[in-house]
Amino acid sequence: MPYCPKCDMEFVEGMTVCTDCHGPLVETKEAAMAMKQKEKEEKMKEMAERMAAMEAAANNGQPVPQPLSMTGRRSKTPVPSNVYVKKSQKYADMKSSASAFYVVGAIMIAAALCLWLNILNLPMTGMNGLLIKIIVTAIGIASFAIAFSSAKSAKALAVQAEAENEKEDHLIQWFLSSYTKETIDKSLEGELDDLSPEEISLKRLELIQDILITNQDISDQLYADSLAEELYTRIFE
Repeated sequence: MPYCPKCDMEFVEGMTVCTDCHGPLVETKEAAMAMKQKEKEEKMKEMAERMAAMEAAANNGQPVPQPLSMTGRRSKTPVPSNVYVKKSQKYADMKSSASAFYVVGAIMIAAALCLWLNILNLPMTGMNGLLIKIIVTAIGIASFAIAFSSAKSAKALAVQAEAENEKEDHLIQWFLSSYTKETIDKSLEGELDDLSPEEISLKRLELIQDILITNQDISDQLYADSLAEELYTRIFE
């Protein structure tokens, strides 16, 4: 039966799109599980390569390479390209976008006023000159409209970002009060033998992810990954 790998739901024959997430369905539940396992293996391989590169850089006395975050600053931990973007970051980006469009709008409206009042003289006259005035005015109005819409969206994101930050603080405090480096390694007792440092790190990170998803019912895998990396840094580094 058709199966949604994201929502873990089966559908009747003939359906091709999930009614909840609107994502494409796969042929069977087994196919979905195989696809998830492949994605997990690819992700773990990517993380292993990243950690190996960090260790090699550290052993050679070189600065540990870190990817740039959305703000252009170096993040504390390496993250894959499909990294979870926090709502606080989305809010900052949206607010910055609104400010930029306000500036553009103000400049274009000022230029339009100068053109209409003939303070600025165009080399073109007639219909061509009129068309330029209309275009500059339209750009200014459109920029203000986009800025207003972005500011409105940013205001809504600010509320969501505050709620997300409170939730994340609660989750981190809960985890750190419930698990330590020793208890995590004890849970992996017997699984860490003969593993390289990179593989041990991946085992620990995977366990943290599983604990978060199982105990806190986190449905967003990217969010779970982001939170697990933050916890890993606090516990093991």
